[in-house]
Amino acid sequence: MKKHILNSSVPQFSCIEIFRIEELRAGTFDYYQRFNFHQLLWSTETDANITFSIDFNDFEAIGSQAVVIYPYQNIKIDLTDKKGYLFLIHNDVFFWINQKIGSDYLNGFFINQLVPLSGENAITMRTLVDLLLKEYNRYNRALMMESYMFSILFHVSTLFDDSPAVREYLDYPVFGKLMSLIETHFITEKGAAFYVKKLNISAKKLNQICESITNKKIKYLIQDRIILEIRKELHLGKKTVKEIAYELGFTEPSYLTRFTKKHTGLTPKEFQKQ
Repeated sequence: MKKHILNSSVPQFSCIEIFRIEELRAGTFDYYQRFNFHQLLWSTETDANITFSIDFNDFEAIGSQAVVIYPYQNIKIDLTDKKGYLFLIHNDVFFWINQKIGSDYLNGFFINQLVPLSGENAITMRTLVDLLLKEYNRYNRALMMESYMFSILFHVSTLFDDSPAVREYLDYPVFGKLMSLIETHFITEKGAAFYVKKLNISAKKLNQICESITNKKIKYLIQDRIILEIRKELHLGKKTVKEIAYELGFTEPSYLTRFTKKHTGLTPKEFQKQ
């Protein structure tokens, strides 16, 4: 396998990079870091666990499990004597893949939920990863890499959709309608009141539903969707900050700058430099 240095400030890769967890440098994730790309963490051991923190929330992957980590989340992982894979996925590739799949899980509706991979599902995952690794180590052709990653993410997101984790949410239909409304109206409707009225539910109840599924209140889900769009447009690099600001309903570009700085700690120019 190729050797790379994981750099949180200026990651240099064309579309996809792969690391075996056991080969990562000791101390790589001993402290919180933020990366400006998507990641997929897969713990492959069936009789072990990986403990990690995302945005200061503690997680434990018991046995073979996978989880998607989103750009600019603060992450810390205990890699001591662990086995598995860490996939780095360029945002443009991730957005393209999910545009085809249309997964609520990949969209972040169920942010950082662990997806179990056992039995035949683990074998399928291993087969797909082996194909990806073979391409990565021999030719590293972008289209082939993206095709295999598409299959991997499709496999993971489908398993989540079919898992008890989704069915346990009795209020998921309401949450699904909310996320659909946010997707449609987040540019023009940035306050919670619009969505509360549309769903004919109290603000308190809607926030309870959101927090039970994502640990976030509705206002933060709206903000996350706006930030996601800003990141996507900035990474695509086809529009100026001014154009993005006006298209997203900010009356002045400076308001967009303040918004991104407040919610991510970075300005649009700092996004573009990464």
